[in-house]
Amino acid sequence: MTLTNIVARWPGSAHDSLTHSMILTHSRVGNRLQAGAGRDGWLLGDSGYPLRRWLLTPFLNPQSAQQMRYNEVHARACTIVERAIGLFKCRWRALDASGGKLLYHPAKVCKIIRACGVLHNVALRAGIPLPPDLPPPQHYDPEPHPATRHEGYEQGARICENVMRRL
Repeated sequence: MTLTNIVARWPGSAHDSLTHSMILTHSRVGNRLQAGAGRDGWLLGDSGYPLRRWLLTPFLNPQSAQQMRYNEVHARACTIVERAIGLFKCRWRALDASGGKLLYHPAKVCKIIRACGVLHNVALRAGIPLPPDLPPPQHYDPEPHPATRHEGYEQGARICENVMRRL
């Protein structure tokens, strides 16, 4: 599970509702997609992210079997990302609460995280296994707060409906 984009700019304790909008406005991927590039795919976000034509989120209150199926498929796809993050934290335990904490200035911690991401991908390509017999990483993921409607919501909702019909 190769990492393709790492945005390490806010502390892990920052609340999701703050980081969701920050990630979208400060990441290259979010900016490219907002500008209309990358029309061949979508990003997946939890319910704390705003629905956009390029960012698909789950239905908050699914009303049909199709919407429930969409949410199931969406959740399964999101677990792949969570698993990749978990493997990344297993390889670099200092990035996980179970392995201690990085006691450096936040700017330096961001550089360490990005360097670990590069080294993680190098290790994957070289076939270097994860350390054996480690407990799973501790993952704190509070329930996201639903995003509010915004410009682009209607277009995102139409795309969500189109994807749902294909499932």
